Amino acid sequence: MFQILRDFKIGRPQIFAGLMLLVFLAQGFWVAGSRKLSDLEYQYIASGFQQKPGQEFRVTSPMTGWAASLPVRAVNVLKRVLPEKFAAALAIPRPWVLRFPFLIFGAWLGGALWWVARRLFDDVGGYMALALYCSSPAMIMISSNVGPEIILAWSSFGLIYTAIGVAHTLFAPVKKWIPRTIILGLAIGCAMATAVWSFMLIPLALAFMLYLAPGRRKAALVVMACASTIGLAVAVTIAWVTGGSFLAAKSLITPSLTWELIHNLKFVFVDGYVLGQAGPGFSSGDVNSYLFVLVFIAALTTYGSWPRARYFGNTFPLVTSFAVVLLFALVPAVHIWEAVLGLSFVFLFIGGVAADLVETGPGRRLSPFFTAGFVLRTILGLIALGHWIQASKL
Repeated sequence: MFQILRDFKIGRPQIFAGLMLLVFLAQGFWVAGSRKLSDLEYQYIASGFQQKPGQEFRVTSPMTGWAASLPVRAVNVLKRVLPEKFAAALAIPRPWVLRFPFLIFGAWLGGALWWVARRLFDDVGGYMALALYCSSPAMIMISSNVGPEIILAWSSFGLIYTAIGVAHTLFAPVKKWIPRTIILGLAIGCAMATAVWSFMLIPLALAFMLYLAPGRRKAALVVMACASTIGLAVAVTIAWVTGGSFLAAKSLITPSLTWELIHNLKFVFVDGYVLGQAGPGFSSGDVNSYLFVLVFIAALTTYGSWPRARYFGNTFPLVTSFAVVLLFALVPAVHIWEAVLGLSFVFLFIGGVAADLVETGPGRRLSPFFTAGFVLRTILGLIALGHWIQASKL
């Protein structure tokens, strides 16, 4: 761990990425502080505390409840130690305070996305993926709302890419497996504690590990078994701490083939909308959504027609984005916005293709268009988020 800290240097790329994440957080704090808390958000907060006899919640997500209860616990501690005049100001926590843990998960996911994209595609790919993320109304929405979506998006992304990292270390000495195996176990545990159906991500991650380590497949199975054991222990512990139910109702782990599966294939269209719903008429959400879809289609066309862009680093996030969305759409009883779970992988795919294009002579001329597109996307996103804020006040 200390070696990792010694190797980490703060230079121009890190500063620029940090500024982009500050823009993301500024949007998140604005939305989180301007909207009223919904009844469902109150349910998640209450579910993070030990249930009283006869008390029942219509939400089943121990990890979400635990995260949602942290601000309330912190405020209660501050009220006991601060002078009375300051404690009175904390009697009713502001909405952004109660949503703060989810903003942290949102920024954490953005940082992880940039780190992975930069490792795979260098600075251009990292900036492209992070810019798409930081200007995404859908990602800002789930990061400024008390709910399981941002935790699932964060843990799913971490689970999949940590598994890939573990696969690459299987050719190194055993002692180098241990840190990543523990991190993989934590990601599995957080995902399962958020939605127990997340255990279906384990076979998906294992499939990629077996593909990447053809000569070390037995080792991959052992590592995944150890990580899954750690993950199960973490999930059970979180459920025990919150007093929630880790072994959810049968409906939450029973697949159901519905037309919703086909409907979810168009998940890239939801990025411009908040709440996954189109408003009446032709709005900024429509423009933002179609703008993103055009970028995705351009990246997909480039990927399909240009052999140089067709390699594992680009193929993997494209396939995974659809796989993750469809896996969670199989269980409607989970009641989450499945579409947002695939967006981080799509941002990574677009970042990879863009990095390949910029490496060519003609592709370098596209940089000003990328910048202009992100500015326009951010403005349209702010307008769409503003409409969402106004809708919550009605």
